[in-house]
Amino acid sequence: MHAWKSLPEGQQKERRKDMTEGQRHAPDRPEAERYYAQHASLDVGEGVSAEAALQEAINGGARHSWKLVGVTQDPTGNGVILVWDTSGFFSG
Repeated sequence: MHAWKSLPEGQQKERRKDMTEGQRHAPDRPEAERYYAQHASLDVGEGVSAEAALQEAINGGARHSWKLVGVTQDPTGNGVILVWDTSGFFSG
């Protein structure tokens, strides 16, 4: 729970900025260049399962040493969108 306080007029508010570990290691990379959204189609042909297609997309990002930071369903219903942090993989 947060308690909000009014600051005296003219006093600047301090804002806490949370950073991921990756941002601490790559502070000079603008966000637009750092994150990449990849569409992974799950509408596959015969002999290829949706799971295999998704795994291939994940493996492709891993080959670049990217970290998968988000997955969302494609609004059109034809797959998923994988969001990658291209600053590199880190563990922790």
